[in-house]
Amino acid sequence: MNPITPESPLNVHIINHTHWDREWFLTHVYTNAWIPGLIDRLEQLVAENPDFQYLLDGQTLIIEDLLNLAPHYQSKVEMLARQGNLIMGPYYCQPDWRMTCGEALLRNMLYGRRDSARFGAAKPAGWLVDTFGHISQAPQLHSLFGIESIYVWRGVPLLEPYFHWQSPEGSRVAAINLFGGYRNLYGVTLVPEIAVQRLETEARLLQPYYPTADVPLFDGYDLENDPEDPLLFFRQHAEVPPNLTLHPSTPEKFANIPLSLPNLPILKGELNSGKYSATFPGTLSARTYLKLMAHDCEHLLFQVCEPVAALASLVGRPYPAGQFEQWTRALLQNSIHDCLCGVSIDLVHEKMEFTYRQIFDGLLTELSNSLAHLMEDFAPGAYAVSTNPYPYEGRLTTKEGLIAVKTNGVGVWPVGETIPIEAGDEPISTFVWQNDHYTAVVQEDGSVQVGQARLGNLALSKEGGDAYSEEPGEQLEIGLPNEMIIEQRSMHHCVVKVSYAVSWEDIRVSATVRLTFDTSPLIRWTVYLESSGRDVRVEMIFESGHSGEIYAAMPFDIVRRSETDRDLLPPQLPPELAGVLLGQREIGQVDSFPFRDFVAISNGEKTSGLMAKGLRSYRAGENGRVTILLHRAVEWLTRSDLRHRVGDAGPIFYVPDARCERSVRHELAFASGNYYISDARFQQLNAGFQTPPLVIRSQGNGKKTSWQFFQESLPLNSLHCSEGKILARLHNPSWLAHPLSRSYVATDVWGVGQNSLNAVLPKKIVTLQLDSAPSVTTERQTSAIEMLNPPIWRVGNNRGTPDPAIIEQLRQKATNLETEVAQIEGRLQQATGRQRYHLEHQNYKLRREMVETLLSARLNELKRETGGNLTPEYLFQPNDEIMAIGLELNRMRMKRRIFDYVVRI
Repeated sequence: MNPITPESPLNVHIINHTHWDREWFLTHVYTNAWIPGLIDRLEQLVAENPDFQYLLDGQTLIIEDLLNLAPHYQSKVEMLARQGNLIMGPYYCQPDWRMTCGEALLRNMLYGRRDSARFGAAKPAGWLVDTFGHISQAPQLHSLFGIESIYVWRGVPLLEPYFHWQSPEGSRVAAINLFGGYRNLYGVTLVPEIAVQRLETEARLLQPYYPTADVPLFDGYDLENDPEDPLLFFRQHAEVPPNLTLHPSTPEKFANIPLSLPNLPILKGELNSGKYSATFPGTLSARTYLKLMAHDCEHLLFQVCEPVAALASLVGRPYPAGQFEQWTRALLQNSIHDCLCGVSIDLVHEKMEFTYRQIFDGLLTELSNSLAHLMEDFAPGAYAVSTNPYPYEGRLTTKEGLIAVKTNGVGVWPVGETIPIEAGDEPISTFVWQNDHYTAVVQEDGSVQVGQARLGNLALSKEGGDAYSEEPGEQLEIGLPNEMIIEQRSMHHCVVKVSYAVSWEDIRVSATVRLTFDTSPLIRWTVYLESSGRDVRVEMIFESGHSGEIYAAMPFDIVRRSETDRDLLPPQLPPELAGVLLGQREIGQVDSFPFRDFVAISNGEKTSGLMAKGLRSYRAGENGRVTILLHRAVEWLTRSDLRHRVGDAGPIFYVPDARCERSVRHELAFASGNYYISDARFQQLNAGFQTPPLVIRSQGNGKKTSWQFFQESLPLNSLHCSEGKILARLHNPSWLAHPLSRSYVATDVWGVGQNSLNAVLPKKIVTLQLDSAPSVTTERQTSAIEMLNPPIWRVGNNRGTPDPAIIEQLRQKATNLETEVAQIEGRLQQATGRQRYHLEHQNYKLRREMVETLLSARLNELKRETGGNLTPEYLFQPNDEIMAIGLELNRMRMKRRIFDYVVRI
């Protein structure tokens, strides 16, 4: 820390902004109504001060929402953006980067840059100030779009204002670390008599941590729709001390300071630490059903539908780029951190569920249409349509039986023999399956023993957390399965069905596990899980039986992690640090981490990998143990006094849908072999599990029987058409360069050709041009097709309802709070000076809690009135009463937050 005195000169750089939580305690149906007033207010501020600049939370979705609601605002937005008063982008929205797929993250930036350019906005800095953790490849993604600096807050494990953030392939950006938060000057003019004191207090709190006399302060807050101009206020109405020099700034402008500094610290890879501000590990497992819906829609769009449509474009079908973009934007809207994280009100998540189902059904129709065009030139028969660039060989269960499939990359391949599947219900107590890769013994408790490995053991325990943070509790006894039978059998595979049912107080959990054994290296689990009750968690434990490093697949990368993060601060902080770190923090230890596709234990010679579709939370431990969280039932958005978190994470809303009382189908697989984690053999197994070939029966009128379009042994993130070109986006997950099978034209993210590429460097994301789609000249016939193993929807309808007794408790609580507010207001009439500030603070805190409680009660009353029917009227038509309560809650939240700072003076 730098030695300073109150007389030390200081340059205070003020950045005006809003953090727009589009859907959190209300849906966008309500918050969108506040955007026109925000733009009107910005117009007014610019008229008073033409140099005023305002950051719109780094996202263009706010403007899209505005223009959908009020198209006549377009000219206002264009004027503000072209003049530089309104700063938007570089993102379309603010997604959760840990749980959104890599291709969606890239397109989020592509749409954001394209949207902002359309309005004439300048290129902004990256702005990730409320993201719940950061992926390792974020610097590379920003570099691909020419962005040199990023503002971050949560996840950074050091108390330095500036550092170089480096991706594993070497890309670097200058990172500005907002450990003091993004709202430390918020509402400074609303209590004008102490505005200068607030300014100086906040600046001096931060000054010891900064290497130069330059300190940024941020005037903005969540859903701020009535911004102020602090610089104009200080210029006209206050006398700022001569040792403080105020500078109007923007994120892009202020970033020039760290960009010019030598010897900054370097942080490499992902940023997941909750040491200085919480990253909320519980969000990885809150409402797991939402994570599955998001995964299945993303996967169907980017891994199946777009590739098949690209292939169909080569035989003359128009590529529906506009429809794909519309679906992608809708998925991105659901990926916003409060949404995908499962930490919004039930109404937000009900709307998400409705949208996911519409997207999924629309994608299935699109897939069928693309296949019908694609297969017209093929002879009648059964085929495997592969959108996986790795070779695939195995047997797939279809409605016609067990079908042998062999493909060699992306294309269409004839299938092999079809073997009938014998259904049965033969009871067993144990079972043995042996193939060329393993010998597996199903134990009497339903777990699978493979050598030293014990796999798929179900575990049930109490849960004491909330939607943001998990708190594992007492272990509950599951006992032996109620039933274990051989359900399917053929000469090449077997399915063992294991059924469990557990009751504990008001908790009911039933699980039907189908274990699939075949000739491949994979053992597969399909878990049909149903539950009722609250404060419970269901996990599945896989003990690999060998030690090694822990690796997890994340967007565009495989990252290595420790079992536990104990580098955290104590609950109580010294005053000088407590004054800076005002947000929530993780304490004690963190042992739940994010993953996509797989988690693995690897020691360099042997790798044991656990693969999953749509699950996002794991824990690791001794004996190569990986625990996957299948289900976590809570019913409050946030709770106080948790063991592993300091501070409330958000509004105390009653959210009964977070109990997840519905049926959910989970799909997992395990494989072990003598290879390294990034070896093509393991990656090929994972790709085959995640994206197996689609088996179809076609009545085409042609003579073709096979078509190989593209084959490379690298993970494929997308295969799509852009400006008449077919582009493939791949990444190299290994630390070694990967030679390509031939030379390709590499393009930038926009599809503009750059250079010839023969190999993909370690950890590099590349876009390759594969072909050019011909222009469509004539109508063509289509083939009748039937999908024999179609994508399926894996989540059942919600069976939970709000508890009337809890709604009544909320009503009573609101009444009690109203009495307390009246008492405070009585005292306020006589209060002066600092006493008045503290009473106003208490008044706003109580009022916020009172209105919050009323809104929670009314939302749940409306929910009960619908009877669980997710109609468009319920989801998308604003309710006047909710609108009024929500507006008042937002006003009280803002007032309370301002006075959080006022009472520190």
